[in-house]
Amino acid sequence: MKNHQLLCLIIIAIIFVRCAKDDPSKATYKVTFCLNWDNNDFPTDYPSNAHFSKLIGWSHQSENDFFALGTMASDGIKNMAELGNNSALNNELNNKINGGKGLDLVIGENLNKGVGTISFKIDVNKENPSVTLATMLAPSPDWYVAVVDVNLFENESFVKEKTINGLVYDSGTDSGKTFKSNNKETTPKQPISLITSSPLGTNPTLCTVTFTKK
Repeated sequence: MKNHQLLCLIIIAIIFVRCAKDDPSKATYKVTFCLNWDNNDFPTDYPSNAHFSKLIGWSHQSENDFFALGTMASDGIKNMAELGNNSALNNELNNKINGGKGLDLVIGENLNKGVGTISFKIDVNKENPSVTLATMLAPSPDWYVAVVDVNLFENESFVKEKTINGLVYDSGTDSGKTFKSNNKETTPKQPISLITSSPLGTNPTLCTVTFTKK
């Protein structure tokens, strides 16, 4: 009798674990951020100390406009883009999550060269199916690489895998024109925009990001 009860408990536990693992309302993704900022593809003014700051981002509601093109950079975005400092941005994203506008905040590694990979995991759910991630392209005036509002919930289910190009953005807070320009605050501050001209905008993409469902 005891063996029968134990077997029943084990079966119930297995069913519970499987149900929790296969919950269709949420998912975990492995994110692979591949950066390829090299001297061959980007020879114009290429800096000897090319690198990227610690990657930061979060999963959020699909109607989110934080980081969107044409909007004004927050203090947190400004500090990330100009200094590679994520402290203020970390607080801003936590405030959004605590206010019910996001789910999971992630901090990835930095990359001390122009070419390499940053990997980490991020959680999403039906209420927060989109992901935005950013890292400062350094040295630079106020430029950063990002994927913005990537929706991982399509056709009533979470995608198994999605790969997109990361784009290079100008936060609109510094008017420098080259990687090592002196600080020159933009007054008045300009909206976030894509970099479409030299030294970066006319070259191949320097970043691909792959989301793989666990």
